Amino acid sequence: MSEESQSKPSGPASGGPGPSSAAGSTKIERKQLLILLVLSLSLAIIVIDATIVIVAQYQIQKDFGISLKDLEWITSLYALVFGSFLLTWGKLSDEFGRKRIFISGISLFIAGSIIDGFSQNLTQILVGRLIQGFGAAMASPSTLSILTTTFTGKARSVAFGIWGATAGAAAVLGPVLGGYFTSDPTLTWRWAFFINIPIGITALVGALFAIKETRFKDPKYTTDYFGLIFITVGLSSLLFGFIEAQTYGWIVPASEFGVGGLSWSTSNPVSLPLVSIITGLVLLTVFAFYEIRRLRTERVPLFDFSLLKFKGFRYGLFTVTIVAMGEFGAVFIISIFLQTVKGLSAFNAGLTFLPMAISVFIFAPVAGVLATRFGPKWIVTTGMTLEAIALFSLSQIISVDNPVYYLYPILVIYGAGVGLAISQLTSTVLLSIPWQKAGVGSGANNTVRQIGSAFGIAVIGAVLVAQISAVGQADLAASTINFGPLRSALATALNSGLSGGIDPSFIASFGRNAPAVLSILYDAITQGTRWAAFTAGIFVSLGAISSLLIPNPKSAQTAKTTVVTRASNRETSRAVSAIIIAQFAITIGLLVAISNEYQSNYFFQLWISQNASPLGFFLSGYVGAVMAAIVGGALILWKLVLTRRQSEARSKPNS
Repeated sequence: MSEESQSKPSGPASGGPGPSSAAGSTKIERKQLLILLVLSLSLAIIVIDATIVIVAQYQIQKDFGISLKDLEWITSLYALVFGSFLLTWGKLSDEFGRKRIFISGISLFIAGSIIDGFSQNLTQILVGRLIQGFGAAMASPSTLSILTTTFTGKARSVAFGIWGATAGAAAVLGPVLGGYFTSDPTLTWRWAFFINIPIGITALVGALFAIKETRFKDPKYTTDYFGLIFITVGLSSLLFGFIEAQTYGWIVPASEFGVGGLSWSTSNPVSLPLVSIITGLVLLTVFAFYEIRRLRTERVPLFDFSLLKFKGFRYGLFTVTIVAMGEFGAVFIISIFLQTVKGLSAFNAGLTFLPMAISVFIFAPVAGVLATRFGPKWIVTTGMTLEAIALFSLSQIISVDNPVYYLYPILVIYGAGVGLAISQLTSTVLLSIPWQKAGVGSGANNTVRQIGSAFGIAVIGAVLVAQISAVGQADLAASTINFGPLRSALATALNSGLSGGIDPSFIASFGRNAPAVLSILYDAITQGTRWAAFTAGIFVSLGAISSLLIPNPKSAQTAKTTVVTRASNRETSRAVSAIIIAQFAITIGLLVAISNEYQSNYFFQLWISQNASPLGFFLSGYVGAVMAAIVGGALILWKLVLTRRQSEARSKPNS
């Protein structure tokens, strides 16, 4: 390999950051500060664009006459394209120059924003979101790799803290800005996209003058077209399955699918979303085997699986994926609740997230300082624990009657958790691998985050729809009000989980019974939101547990010897086993809870029978929970016995 660089990158010549990388001053030079400002501006518009439509989506739905499922596509398509191409552009930024790819990506992002701002229908806005996602995929890994190669020592931790504050604050300021633009009749929701143009141009000008080109050329590199096809089509198939299953059925067809000259009849034994999910899993498996084979034949892969040998990278990516599923999905669902049940304007709904934004902005830089003293691992675990506590609290406090200000202190706690966790988790992932792989590493980190957020929105959205359907039908059955011939129409809307939204004209058609209809709808949405928040809390909790597997870089930096004793290996093995057993126990507990809910809720049974009838067998009589406990317990026991035998075999030659 040969290296070409117009500015000397930081870090050791090879390998990950050594002990010396933690030393040095926390002072950031003036030019470094300018670079950090440019990168933060660019990161801000990329992150804001992922969340700014969350509040604006309610008005977009009205203007375009689209369903809840279509709204999920507006949010998830951006994240899907973003995540699918991050690995490719992370590698290309190392190869052809991080500054060059960064500038090209921001330019493309601005073009997509213009298309979105002038869009007249769902198709046009999706085209713009696709282009935005592609541009973000080019620019995002470059921001992290430039950051990694610009700052050294303790200044790097501080820089990552500021970067994390920007990312976290932008994520929650997005809904505030989206609400402001949507509520102002002179601006409308279109300015949620137009705002990217001046900020993007400012970042471009700053990048041209402040950032120097750095690259790491690899003579063995050739574009991995097959890998790109496998991962993009695989992820697209999975996302299509998760989102469209709400309409076309999870296992058996619920309605007929048709687009262009293609169709999928309800007479087919399995639903199209299920086929799509299975196809996606197969393609991702093929992608993994193909990339490993490409690596063994000494060709540069799209994803370097050899980096998984670094514990911080391996467990860090796993944690990022799980946490992202909970973080973004929760904000998506709560925004819908605030604008429907609470009747808040888009701007006021956005302002509700302001305490969270302020908390993120305060705690992210603090996390950088604390990480230099205690190491990032415990900061990450603490942050995600706070997030989980906040989400579980939201699932209990959210109600039709409780005022919105009850949410403020919980959102402050949630913001503190995000601020502590987000930047230091990223720092841990990148600092555990060689600096030459900074582009690939940052691409992988952002890929799993975006993919996690896309699937989190899809999964949590499915939970919302399922609960709205079950609770709504139960409330309708319990109601003594005579809705006349419109009762069947209301039952149909509830059975779909209100996936088509709440049409004011439909509510008005009930006349004097309209308040009773709204009461049923609001209760269904509220219960759906509570379950969605609870689901998000589960994801974040699992992430908090898995973060315990991440090694603490500070411990490695302060160690007086590089010799790893057999005792420390045993301790690590026991810790991993304990964490796996804890996560397994939580999973079994959730299966038991779901089975109990299924057996006690007739309308949940009805929804399952209509959308995923084979699951009823596993949910009745706790069959699924028992089978999972037996199979999972046997696998864990086998692993523990195998590990013990290997440990005894290694210790015998030395005894």
